[in-house]
Amino acid sequence: MAIKKSAHQDPGAPPGGPAVPSEAADSAYRRAWWSLALYPVSFGAAFGIGEGIITALTNDTVTAEFWQMLVAVIPALLVFAIPGILSVSQGRKAMRLGRKDGRVPAMIGAGIAIGFVVLNVASYLLGQTS
Repeated sequence: MAIKKSAHQDPGAPPGGPAVPSEAADSAYRRAWWSLALYPVSFGAAFGIGEGIITALTNDTVTAEFWQMLVAVIPALLVFAIPGILSVSQGRKAMRLGRKDGRVPAMIGAGIAIGFVVLNVASYLLGQTS
């Protein structure tokens, strides 16, 4: 019984087997994972930035106006999202260069950043209803 080979083959694959990711793909993959290690640092920085700005604008964070909260929260959330942005960009680069498992750190980084933003928005909105 003869085994038929598929006519569809990855353009970067050698004739006898799957493509071997390049050193650049491996490097981007490692950077995607290492960028996730920046989340604790970015969390501390975001907390300091958010609290610092709101304290500079008003002495009472409980009665802060909406615009004051926006001015404080937007830069803080952007600083927190930096590791997620880095992991997504490096994970996508690794995927483009042949390392398909680069999507894992990219999805984790994006998930953490999006989850944090959603959690903060939800806590603000729920705090307004009380």
